[in-house]
Amino acid sequence: MSSWSYGDRLREMYEGGRANATARRYAKLWAAIFALGLAPRRWVTLDVTGRRSGRATRFPLGMTDLNGAWYLVPMLGDKCNWVENVRAAGGRATLRHGRATACRLVEEPVGQRAPIIKRYLQQVPGARPHVPVDRRAPVADFEAIAPRYPVFRVAQQDGSGPVVRKRHWWRWVSAGLIALVLVLVLAVGVFIKLQPSPAPLALPPGMARPAVGPLAGDWNVAAGSVAGFRVRESAVGFSNDVVGRTDGVTGAITVFGGRVSAATLRVNLATLTVGGKTEPQFVTSLDTARYPVATFTLARPVTLAPAFASGATVTARGTGYLTLRGVSRLVTFSLAGRRDGTALEAAGSIPITFSTWGIKGPAGVSFLGSLADHGVAEFLILLHRA
Repeated sequence: MSSWSYGDRLREMYEGGRANATARRYAKLWAAIFALGLAPRRWVTLDVTGRRSGRATRFPLGMTDLNGAWYLVPMLGDKCNWVENVRAAGGRATLRHGRATACRLVEEPVGQRAPIIKRYLQQVPGARPHVPVDRRAPVADFEAIAPRYPVFRVAQQDGSGPVVRKRHWWRWVSAGLIALVLVLVLAVGVFIKLQPSPAPLALPPGMARPAVGPLAGDWNVAAGSVAGFRVRESAVGFSNDVVGRTDGVTGAITVFGGRVSAATLRVNLATLTVGGKTEPQFVTSLDTARYPVATFTLARPVTLAPAFASGATVTARGTGYLTLRGVSRLVTFSLAGRRDGTALEAAGSIPITFSTWGIKGPAGVSFLGSLADHGVAEFLILLHRA
């Protein structure tokens, strides 16, 4: 994304310390690009014999340089797959960047790792979501994690000194930069487009049961009610929706004289999830620590079409006051509603401009994209007679 959960998505691709199917597809793509030398010098493809299969395995990696030497650091830590293969192979490996260079990867002592890991995070942005120390932190902070993040110096085959790598990639710069930009655009676009977005909340499918009992009276929000939001994210010409959901919905409405005469609904924002997981970015933007509940109060009665009383699906528009982060503003909503046996059902949406409530969206992913400054609050409300 240029989304509120970009770092979390990257971590999910390597949940449990192993790449999922999406991560493996990206790895194959980048391994091919790095091996051809179509990227700056530090981006290489590591070839090493698999410890179980005995066959060559490939890993796209970012190297870091410090004091005249090159190093490889596993962003996933000590149990990373390529680390275990390198150890099993006695450090013998091949680095590819336009040409193949046989080398020996020499594991550095724990006491020498901290400044190299810090340098690595400064130079390899994709590793940052996986390492629990900020790249701007002092070297002392990296000493605490050094035992969990091995560092390998790239040396000659006999381990005697650094590999001398000729700077011949300048001949590839023009074509390489163009190819890299195109692949980056494609990769980000595919990443955005492949993220599944739930459909807007709507009335349950199927025919409603015949209406039972009187319509007038008080109705309470029941289990099965859902509320949430939908925000558009865009990146390099691709777009998709970020969708949050919660079943933490309570409240009541009053129906009298063929109208909804009063309604108060409350949504527990602290229970909002995206893809089933809590997003720290929303906690910050919505300030749920201080304002965990959003409240909607009907501003004026909403007249229901006569057919609603007999069980027909009807549509309506109305106004109410939506309170977020301690700020109450008048909003317009639209909905579809019907009776279903002894219950009432209503599904609809409320357009929201974030600045109206002082909500600041998290920053996007550098220059590649952004979140919209507006979105939609969605709801599906099921009601039973009080």
